[in-house]
Amino acid sequence: MRLSFSFLTIISLCTTLRAQESFEAAKNHFKSDIVYLSSDALEGRLAGSNGDKLSAAYISEEFKKAGLQTWNGSYFQTFDIVKLRLATGKCKFEMSMNDPNASFHQQFVLFEEFFPISESKNMDSVVAPLMHCGYGIEADTYGWNDYKNLTDLEGKIFIIQMGFPGDDTARHSPLSAYAEISQKLKAAQAHGAKGVIFIPGSRAAEVPKGELQRNASTMDFPVIYFKKLLPSQLELRAKIIVNIAAPAAPAYNVIGYKNNHKKRTVIICAHHDHLGYNEFGNSLYTGPISIHNGADDNASGVAAMLELARTMKGRKFKKNNYLFIAFSGEELGLLGSKYFIKNGGIKPEQINYVVNMDMVGRMDSVSHTLMVNGVGTSPVWNENLKKLKIDTTGLHIVTSESGLGPSDHASFYLEGIPVLHFFTGQHSDYHKPDDDESKINYNGMYKTYAYIYDVVKVTNKSGKLPFTKTKDVQAGRRAFKVTMGVMPDYTFTGSGMRIDGVSDGKPAQKAGLQKGDIITKLGDFSISNVQDYMKALGNFEKGMKTNVEVFRGIEKKTFEIEFQ
Repeated sequence: MRLSFSFLTIISLCTTLRAQESFEAAKNHFKSDIVYLSSDALEGRLAGSNGDKLSAAYISEEFKKAGLQTWNGSYFQTFDIVKLRLATGKCKFEMSMNDPNASFHQQFVLFEEFFPISESKNMDSVVAPLMHCGYGIEADTYGWNDYKNLTDLEGKIFIIQMGFPGDDTARHSPLSAYAEISQKLKAAQAHGAKGVIFIPGSRAAEVPKGELQRNASTMDFPVIYFKKLLPSQLELRAKIIVNIAAPAAPAYNVIGYKNNHKKRTVIICAHHDHLGYNEFGNSLYTGPISIHNGADDNASGVAAMLELARTMKGRKFKKNNYLFIAFSGEELGLLGSKYFIKNGGIKPEQINYVVNMDMVGRMDSVSHTLMVNGVGTSPVWNENLKKLKIDTTGLHIVTSESGLGPSDHASFYLEGIPVLHFFTGQHSDYHKPDDDESKINYNGMYKTYAYIYDVVKVTNKSGKLPFTKTKDVQAGRRAFKVTMGVMPDYTFTGSGMRIDGVSDGKPAQKAGLQKGDIITKLGDFSISNVQDYMKALGNFEKGMKTNVEVFRGIEKKTFEIEFQ
């Protein structure tokens, strides 16, 4: 008995030592990866920046070391990020009399007298008669309609005053809701405008800026601001040329392939981009310009993904192929994952499931909480999670069923693919410069990594996972006063707000809205982009009802919605 006991003791000690060695090796890898990825040298890894490129290069080298193959001949998949939009010297605005025999002709100076605004289309040339359309407001409910007595509007360039009637003294007038540029442009589009010239209104009216928004949704015609008033008694025509430079920079998805020659492929992913110096305005920080290093968001997720790539070997992981992907552009609206779905060379039905790690480095040292989102996207998930033996004193698992959320797994869920998203929780350094490597909880991160490893290992035996649509929560990390329960498509560049997903049980789903619908009006508010949609939501309270106008394909539909 003594010999048997001693033998078992030796085996137990060896097992413990191997586990300790694995633990220390993984922590060293985590630290090495995060120290580099969140260093000042990468300047916050803004998508499309040199830091993004350096990050991608580092990850590709680690993929090589882990023995992963290239995908479609390369470790890199590039896509463009528009960095800014600038009006060039080729922009022109000139006027002449409608009468071809008249001698009047005048050309105006860019920026001194006119400039294109963000909503303008980039167009070579538009020539058309001018039509004065007052304030360009349609608000029959409140007794005002600038278009009511106008005829023969189709194909004209509309002249529209900024502001609304009486806005010097009536800031709380209901007409103020119709005074925004986006509202007026929607009305002009509905009446067949070939172009729009905004002119000054009253003293309190909005004055457009000469700066062009990088990600603005544009109209199908040129839109300029002219700093002078135009005489309404003359029959004039105008020529407008809008030439906008939109320099772009490549962003990098990084892909490594473990090819087991199977029909099904598992995607294990994490985004590697962050906010840079807050060039695109996503920070929650209001101090001086600073690098947002993003140690937790999301160098931690990349480090966990890389360690899985290093350790997922042998017979336990032979039932699927594995794609390890570090996405860029996540912080700008899941751009990298959406691009991969459309251009990655793999069909949704070939993807078995997706595991996404986003912010897994700051596990609370008291609660030890790891959130696992998406467990409702396949019945297999809950079955397999129950099989795992965990020390509940050191790891507290909290699950949610929803497959939506503000990270890359949502792009795959919307294509009918089972997903899991691992997340150790929000903290006060989120989207701020203080998200640094020194605050990473490496012990908690190892627990997260080990748990994900076990989830993938046990799921390797489950075959093709069936997909289940979940009762989804509103996507996003910030709360709003009311919710419709839709996920905006941030990559949509047309006019309106395209729905990328509809949450079950929420107002939009109850009203009948669907993925792909383009919201163009919410109540009395015209919607040209996501920003308009967010602004419009701020005008409603829980329990209020209103109409939502959408385009479903080429068909215009109206739904009644009640806000929650």
